[in-house]
Amino acid sequence: MTILSHKSVPGQRTPSSPDMESDAKERFMANVLLIGHQPDLYMHLSRLFADGGHSLKVVSSLEDGIRHCRASSCQLVVLEEGMDNALEGIPRLRSTQAAPQVVVVAERYNPERGKAALLSGALNYMPKGKAPRAITTLLERLPSFGGNGAEGPDLRDFGIFGSSAALRAQFETIARSSNADVNVLLQGETGTGKELFARAIHRMSQRRGGPLITVDCASLPEHLVESLLFGYSQGAFTGAAKSRVGLIRQADGGTLFLDEVSELPMSLQKKFLRVLQERRYRPVGGGSEESSDFRLVAATNKDLQEMVREGTFRDDLLYRISTMRVLLPPLRERGLDTIEIAEHLLQSRAESNGGKVWQMSAEFRARLLAHPWPGNVRELVNVIDCTLAVAGDGDMLFAEHLPATIHAGMLPQSSRPWQGRTPTRRSTDVGHHGMHDRAGKMAHGVANGAAPSHASHNPSQGPSHGRPHDTADEAAAYATHAGGAHPDALPSFREARREALEAFEHAYLATLYEAVGGDIRQACSLSNLSRARLYELLRKHAIME
Repeated sequence: MTILSHKSVPGQRTPSSPDMESDAKERFMANVLLIGHQPDLYMHLSRLFADGGHSLKVVSSLEDGIRHCRASSCQLVVLEEGMDNALEGIPRLRSTQAAPQVVVVAERYNPERGKAALLSGALNYMPKGKAPRAITTLLERLPSFGGNGAEGPDLRDFGIFGSSAALRAQFETIARSSNADVNVLLQGETGTGKELFARAIHRMSQRRGGPLITVDCASLPEHLVESLLFGYSQGAFTGAAKSRVGLIRQADGGTLFLDEVSELPMSLQKKFLRVLQERRYRPVGGGSEESSDFRLVAATNKDLQEMVREGTFRDDLLYRISTMRVLLPPLRERGLDTIEIAEHLLQSRAESNGGKVWQMSAEFRARLLAHPWPGNVRELVNVIDCTLAVAGDGDMLFAEHLPATIHAGMLPQSSRPWQGRTPTRRSTDVGHHGMHDRAGKMAHGVANGAAPSHASHNPSQGPSHGRPHDTADEAAAYATHAGGAHPDALPSFREARREALEAFEHAYLATLYEAVGGDIRQACSLSNLSRARLYELLRKHAIME
């Protein structure tokens, strides 16, 4: 691990007088880590940091940077885009104990790569030429961005479970804006937790003493939606025996949560727009206007921009409801959050039923991580409840306990028989049985606590003929190494588990790719992964560029 630490150099002014030292103490002084191999960027940053009191260290690899963030306090990471797996490393850096902000510096600016970096949890993306000055300016604002992820509200306090950078980035956005009384639009697939985020927004806001009124726009009958929202006066229509206060009025002093706002009828959208602009409305059949002081939080699983283009949603209403947008990531993009949520569900079910806490076997965890979860967290909750209902005796959950729809979906779909190919044939001749033989050995290794090899596979070179790794030996070697390490150098249990599961993922994909000879269609059939997801994983693990 190569680490260079900034020291003052000849010709540079350093805080030496008492007045200068006092000024330095009043300024925010950050620990900055540069991950890269371009000395010119390091020299530019070190010169600019000299007067600011900031410390600058540089490491030459992403893995060294992650280890540094685990063991040391670090507020900002400057990550060169040219590093191997740079964008994939952003969530890993953000999820370390230091939880630093990450800035990505590109040799050649690419807007699409920039978008991917920001969605992965980066604070900013900038070209190398502008980076030194921009980073120096950014350091002055860093405290306002929550430079230390350990500060602020805990997601678990609001019933939200997960540690992925994608989830935490969105939560930090609403936490930092808790005092801003602006309209918020939550966007995400069904089951991603939009209602939980709406409750969190309300509970963190200055309106938490008021009511939170939830309106499911998809369940409102179109002929009654106006009267339910605005209320109505006695005799306004047949059956209106007495006046009724609408949901908008009930939200006075609190938060109005419109779930599935995309289902709001066009006939009502213009009227609701006026309510948002003036906070005044007229009940159905009423003679005088009423007012309601509320904050709006809206949610949808649809693309409202596309609906605007189709003419089914008003563009002026979209702008009004989306002062702040929060994009909730699907469960399949949240990595080990699946396991964390499952563990919480098992614990809570045991507490509510007064029973034992079931443990998850390695293959059970692997099934959970491999499933695409089209229903997201809501589907995971149902799967865990179904699994516990049929688990019977024991205290360990195995893959066979999962619902048949998931367990069967993980089984290979190919029915091609074993052709008896020898190991000297090309990888395209590797049969179905060979795939299962290696996968079985690999699963056996993981189930016994060992991490598969990280060796990548180059399809142009055919099958790998290196010495096979003994998983038991690897596990013993790791235990021996860990036993002699200083406690501060050890990763957390969650980090170690994540690395082991990533190793399993890499080994499985490398074996799969070799077995099918690069045939993506067959790989999708065997793994039960979509083509897009498989491509994503193969690139992530550098198995296919």
